[in-house]
Amino acid sequence: MKKTLLLIVLLAITSIQAQEKISSKKKKFYIPVVKYSEFPALDNALTQTTFYQMDKELIQEEIILKKKYFNIEGFIKDPANGKLKIYLTIALPKFNATKVDSTFDKKKNNWQFQVYSNYDVRIKVDARCGDKMLFTQDFNSIESHIVGGTYEKGNVKVAVELSNKRSAQAEKDNDYSAQELGIDNVIYHSVDRIESFLNYKLGYYIDESKIKFEFVTSKGHSEYNQMLAFENEITAQMGKVTLEKGLDEKLLTPHLQYLESLLVKYPPSPLNENIRFIVTNNLAETYFLLENTEKALMYANLLVENDKQDSRGSTIIKKVNKGFFADKKIRSHTTRFADLKKLGLKIAEEKEEKRLAFFEKIQQQDAEWEIEKSNREASVEKARIQRFNMLDSIPYQLNAHLLAQVVANLGGSDALKKVEKAHLFSKLKIEGNNVPQTEEKWATNSNYLLRKKLPESYYEIVNGAEAWSHDDRESGLNAKWTKLTAYDFSNLSKNVDLINFLTDLRLDLWNNFEVLPDEMYEGRMCYHLNYFEKTLSTGNRTIPKTDYHVFIDKENFNIVSTEKTEFDNGNKSFFERKLFGDYRPVAALNSGKIPYKINYEIEDFNGETIFQEQREKIEVNPVFGNRIFMKEVYFGGFK
Repeated sequence: MKKTLLLIVLLAITSIQAQEKISSKKKKFYIPVVKYSEFPALDNALTQTTFYQMDKELIQEEIILKKKYFNIEGFIKDPANGKLKIYLTIALPKFNATKVDSTFDKKKNNWQFQVYSNYDVRIKVDARCGDKMLFTQDFNSIESHIVGGTYEKGNVKVAVELSNKRSAQAEKDNDYSAQELGIDNVIYHSVDRIESFLNYKLGYYIDESKIKFEFVTSKGHSEYNQMLAFENEITAQMGKVTLEKGLDEKLLTPHLQYLESLLVKYPPSPLNENIRFIVTNNLAETYFLLENTEKALMYANLLVENDKQDSRGSTIIKKVNKGFFADKKIRSHTTRFADLKKLGLKIAEEKEEKRLAFFEKIQQQDAEWEIEKSNREASVEKARIQRFNMLDSIPYQLNAHLLAQVVANLGGSDALKKVEKAHLFSKLKIEGNNVPQTEEKWATNSNYLLRKKLPESYYEIVNGAEAWSHDDRESGLNAKWTKLTAYDFSNLSKNVDLINFLTDLRLDLWNNFEVLPDEMYEGRMCYHLNYFEKTLSTGNRTIPKTDYHVFIDKENFNIVSTEKTEFDNGNKSFFERKLFGDYRPVAALNSGKIPYKINYEIEDFNGETIFQEQREKIEVNPVFGNRIFMKEVYFGGFK
């Protein structure tokens, strides 16, 4: 009897202990996680390349697609050798139908109509990782392109007919380049959706996960101390979780064994409901974080069976079932994003090196330009001073008598020294071309502009130390405007010398000329002057550079002709002959005579060119300002 009473007392004590009210608290932890691809093969792939196979009519669209698409999250775009390879086969979209949609405008109290051209877009997508095919899928859709804007009811029929006509004409001509067709837009719309789909299938995202644990706070409970130890350990570890590193299973093992023993110690019963809820919740969450899927599911199911309060058990089951596994791992932690950062930094460093090298080159070019600019300015100033000195001291120059007669025929030294500006307007007659052309030149002491109004017009400019050329045949502003070399500048800068600009007389070369025997030239007896300029080759050998000839009429001292032959490495590369005729007086030059008619013969790498310049107007010191500004050159226009 005593034993029976003792057993009843013990059961009562145990029952009272189990029924001790357990107070608890919830703790929420936020940890970084990876939303991963469903293909484990991509876990070690960091780069991505897209290849396009497109209809020949879609060349322009292919260029834009390569530039804009595809940006898959968690990958770095590689132009050619990405480990993830995406292949797109895009057929030419086919016109499907023209549709009309309508909306009611309450303010205007009428219906507004919009016309759409519908196209059948077919795109096949293959995704590979190395040699392994991940998936292949056909994306077929009907895409719409709006035709024009909003139409009133009476204009809808016209818009529909126009849309149908354009599509029919494009199909007939096999030309789909017209923007009004909207072929490009419907392709981009379709590819936009494909990119979103591929990001869903293949992408890796950084996210944040909310994890809820339940901890005992009843200090009088017999399990409090050991459960507090687990609370402290899991709290400490949750604060250390990163994308690359999860929980430390070794340190948690004794705590997990203890929690598992509690489920034996406290079997299922209404009395043990609270403590079993706490234990199964913590075990399910911890094993899920440890990527032990079997135990996570087991304790999550027990939690569901015991779960009278919320849906945490089913939530954990969904998280486990939604995961994609590799080697029994849920792949929650990966070095992908750290590796991506390193790879990105490496690429950035390479780009930075190229950028710095580019700017170093620019700095070097700037420094070289400053030296070149200084040399050019000094050369132009030297030529100006030399010209004035020669005009002031003609009796002391070589062949002084001949020079004096030529200068007098041009108006005299004083008149030539007062020339500050000159403007020429000419008609050109090109051999084999009867279409009238015009040429306009103007120059000052520091600037020179030639503008030829030819079928392919161009400009040549000297502005101080700089020289530019402009060619309409090129596309793009930077291509149209080209900064000329020192050699080209040297040739053009001669036109800054207004005597040369007006007459082709090179005063800067006068003392280099040798007077050869008189020669009958174009039916006139002429003085023949020659200067053969030579230079040294890389082998320190004397080779010809430029051969100048000047023929001057012995009767009236007009320049009859000039010839120039240029040599490249000793070989003839360029020949130019100018034959001057029809000299006319100019009042501003003290009635000095300058040529109004010039015949040109040019031979260069383009072959032979013959044309005649008939100067319609010559103005000396005309009323116009210095209109050349470098900003106009940069922007590609003159006012």
